[in-house]
Amino acid sequence: MNNGIKPPSMADIREKSKMSAEEVNAFLKLLKRSMEPFSKRISVHENGIARYYAVERRGIGILKTEHGKFWQYNFAVDDQWGKYSVIVKAELDKNLLVPVFKNKDQIVLRTDSGCETGQVFGDLTCECHDQLHLALKTIAEIGEGMLINIPLQDGRGMGLTFKLATLWIQDVLGVNTVESASMLAPDSVIDIRTYSGIICILKFFGIPTTCRINLATNNPKKAEVFSENGYTVVNYVPVVIEPNEHTKTHLQAKQDHLGHKGLVKKGGEDEN
Repeated sequence: MNNGIKPPSMADIREKSKMSAEEVNAFLKLLKRSMEPFSKRISVHENGIARYYAVERRGIGILKTEHGKFWQYNFAVDDQWGKYSVIVKAELDKNLLVPVFKNKDQIVLRTDSGCETGQVFGDLTCECHDQLHLALKTIAEIGEGMLINIPLQDGRGMGLTFKLATLWIQDVLGVNTVESASMLAPDSVIDIRTYSGIICILKFFGIPTTCRINLATNNPKKAEVFSENGYTVVNYVPVVIEPNEHTKTHLQAKQDHLGHKGLVKKGGEDEN
């Protein structure tokens, strides 16, 4: 049985797109080039160690959200995390297929660890879904910026199986996110995330170290890899979600034990 679908004719495409045949063909040529893997080897320092990574752009497309349109890049890096989804608000250099930012001096950047339970399925015990959308909203309001999502960093890098077990512990035993993780983690090390891939993508895009970083995070530890590689974090853009009955314990634990800033008000005042 042949399930092939006949593509639209050039006449149909021209009618719908309001483009000439030459413009349509030029776009399709650009699209095909964007689907061809393109790789670079990039040197990064992290925790005092330098190494080269293979960084491969695997695709580009348009993402339409409630916060407007963004470019989405699909990247692969030969580190322990592998896949990187890069969401960009910028113009596109159609020759190099890299984003072009109007502000050459500084950029808003969000590094976002994957959270399948919260971002995909709406688990109420974390703020990850709301943080993701607040970051996109902030970038859209500024007019340009970048969010880099690392799907396999679920559970602070410990993985989805580990994360699911900690959620079960929290539900049954009433402990918080840090306590549940420490009960399962080898040597009680509950965060094994690394951020070399973030630097790889900045360098892949040709963003120079003279470009200052406005880092959208509540976790100052994420800034360390930038300074190691010559970038300067000049500001922290808060990505704070108002605590509710489901998330207050989670946020309080991250603030008290993991060094996150300004998540929960103390004594009636914001700690920031």
